[in-house]
Amino acid sequence: MICYKFALNPKVKGYIEWQLEHYHDDKKQLEEYKNSFIPSGIANYSETGGCSGGQVGNPTERAVMAIASNRYIASLERSIGAIDAVLTKCDETDKKLIDLVYWRRSYTVVGAAYKVNISKSAAYKRINKILTAIATEAGAVCP
Repeated sequence: MICYKFALNPKVKGYIEWQLEHYHDDKKQLEEYKNSFIPSGIANYSETGGCSGGQVGNPTERAVMAIASNRYIASLERSIGAIDAVLTKCDETDKKLIDLVYWRRSYTVVGAAYKVNISKSAAYKRINKILTAIATEAGAVCP
C-alpha cells in the first residue's frame, strides 16, 4: 500500500470514515437498487399497449440505460470500488482494525490496537494510511 505523507482534511476524513462504516450496507443497497431496475419475467399486459405496457423498445436495454445513467448508483459504485481496491492490499492486522473500529464499532482505535497487539501509534498510522488510500482511490484527494 502506498503511504502518502500528508494529513487528510478533517471533512474528507470524516466522509471516508462514514463510507467505510457503511460499506457493507452500501454494498447490499447497491445490489438491491440495481435489481429494482431489472424488469420482471412476467409480461405487463395493459389496455393500451400489449406486452410492453405501451413502451417501445427492449425492457432490458431500458434497465441498463437507467442503471448506467443513475448518479446515485455511480457514486455508490465509486465508493465501494475504492474500498474494495484498498482492502485487497491490506494485511490481516489492517483488516482486523477496520473490522473492530468501523464495522463492529466495538472499539476505539486505541482499544483495537490493544486487541490486535500493536501500539497505539502504530494503529493510528495504519488507520490513517488506509483512510488516505481510500480517499485517493475514490478521487477525494490528489496524491
